[in-house]
Formats: sequence, structure tokens, C-alpha cells
Amino acid sequence: MSRSFLKSTAKRILTSHLRDANVRPVALALIMVASVALGERKPTSEFQRTLAVTNAEPVVLNIEIISGDVEVLYSRDGQVSIAGFAQADGDSGLDDNYFSASLTLDQAGNRITLRHSDPGAVQGKLRVRYRIDVPYRTEVVCIVNRGRQSIRGVLGPVTAKAGIGDIKASYISKGLQAEVESGNIDLQVIGEHVEAGTNRGNITGERLAHGIDARTGDGDVSLIVVGPSTAVVGKGNGRIEVGGARGALTCSTEGGDLHVQAVPHGNWKLNSASGVIRLDLPPVANFDLDISDDSGEIQIERDDLSKPSSDARRVSQRVGGGGERIEVGTVSGRITIR
Repeated sequence: MSRSFLKSTAKRILTSHLRDANVRPVALALIMVASVALGERKPTSEFQRTLAVTNAEPVVLNIEIISGDVEVLYSRDGQVSIAGFAQADGDSGLDDNYFSASLTLDQAGNRITLRHSDPGAVQGKLRVRYRIDVPYRTEVVCIVNRGRQSIRGVLGPVTAKAGIGDIKASYISKGLQAEVESGNIDLQVIGEHVEAGTNRGNITGERLAHGIDARTGDGDVSLIVVGPSTAVVGKGNGRIEVGGARGALTCSTEGGDLHVQAVPHGNWKLNSASGVIRLDLPPVANFDLDISDDSGEIQIERDDLSKPSSDARRVSQRVGGGGERIEVGTVSGRITIR
């Protein structure tokens, strides 16, 4: 018997008593209670499993999810704990057999593989979440067709890929590779070099000591305190913001603005075809500056740099005895050095 049938029946019985003024307030209250009890409760299914692993070698965790959110967190050594939760709209056909029909879990020593497929028996909107608690010494490969990923506090390396969905990763001791077709990438405190790419979405990186290769087809890139890095926006008006660059830096954007605020610790090559490029450098700095501008505008707002003429298309100057080379170029945009 469906919930919708029970709900409609309860309302019909109670409404028949509304004609009696003496019981009308009670009937109204009962209708509200019945609506909440029968209408708001949604069918759910849950899964729980704990697998013993050894501390003698790292855990290798492979995850493949058709649709759902995944969270991988450091918890304790000696075991991997997997919790799954599914919730669907009413009358969806979701029951306790959902995970047994859709989830495959294999273990061979410290190598664990979790695959979630579509069983095809659930109708309507379905939300699936996985939380996986792992030892610190865990290597993660997570592939999600549609859904969010969050990975935190493991040794790594980590490979995270998504069709549609965001990826967040933080406090990974080794390297990380993140790829998304459509979604954002948010990375913090990664111990080795990072590769991050999305066709449509933003990339944020913070405290990446060994740098990042960040590429987005259409979106913004924001980097804070990073080692040698590359940031590329393929098209559109996506912006690039860099603060605290600690090494070589290469940035390129099509029509968006580009802003760098840092002390030069390596050679920089910065380009925006038609956007505004703004450099904020410390008052006392040593660098060699080379600016090229085909048809745009060059603004110098520093006392230690000579002001170019209004029709200047190339400016080359040495500041503070020279040092790291900074190349800045635009076709029709504006370049401001402060």
C-alpha cells in the first residue's frame, strides 16, 4: 500500500469531520500530523561495512561511482570503514536491497575496490552518499560520473576524476591529479606537485609548496602561496588571481583579467589577450621587466620605473640591479605595474 494512498485516505476521513464545529480544531490538527508523518518521510537505504587491513603496507583504495557523493577521510589505522546512505522520493521503489543490488565491494589484502552501478529499479530523484574512513597511509583513485568528491588527510597520491561534480582535496602528503568535465576544483595543502584540469569550472589552490599545473577551459583560477606553477584559462573571460608565488609562474587567459601580487622568486611569463594585467610588487624588489602591448595601454605606477610614452608598445627596464625576469604581454588589454 503506497504512502500517497494512505495520505489521501487519512485526509478524506478527517475532512469528513470538519463539518462538525466541535471537532473541527482537532480534525485540522490530525490532518497536519498525518501529512507530516505520511508525506515527508522518504524511503532510505543504508550500508555499513568495516574491513581489516594491515599496517605493513599502504592501502590502495579504488572507487568507481555512477552517481553519488563520496567522502574519504583519515580516521584510524588497521581498518577501512565504509558507510553508504541512499534517499529517494516517495514511491520510488527504494528498499533495503538497494546497495546489495548496486554495490560491489572487493578486497585483496590492502587493495580495496568499491564499485557502485545503477541497478535500474529506483524511480525518481535519488541521492546517494558514501563516507569512507581510511588509515593515513592510503592511496586513492576515485572516479565519479556525477557527484561531489571530498578527500582529506591521507598520504596519497590521489587521483580524482569526475564527469559532473566538484572535487575538494586537502592535506594530502603526496601528489594529486584532479580532472573534471564540468565542476570546480578546490585544493589545499598538497605535499607534492598538483595537476588540475576542468573544461567548465573554477580552480582554487592554496599552500601548494611544489606548485600546480591548473587549466580550465572556461572558469577562474585562484592560487595562494604556491610553488612553480602554470595557470591557463582557455577561453572566455575567466580571471587568474595569484598571491604569494614562490617560484616560476606562467599565466595565460583569453579575455579575463590577470592579477599577481607576490615577490618574484622565479621567472614570470604573464599574458592576457584582451583583459587587464595588474602586477603588485613590493616597494623594494630586484627584477628585469619586459612588457609588450600591441594596441592596448601600459600604466607604470612605481617610482623606480620610468613612465613610458603614450604610444609605447614595448618597455624593458631593470629594477634594483636586476634579477628574475618578468615578461608581460597583451594584444589589446591594459597592463598596470604597481
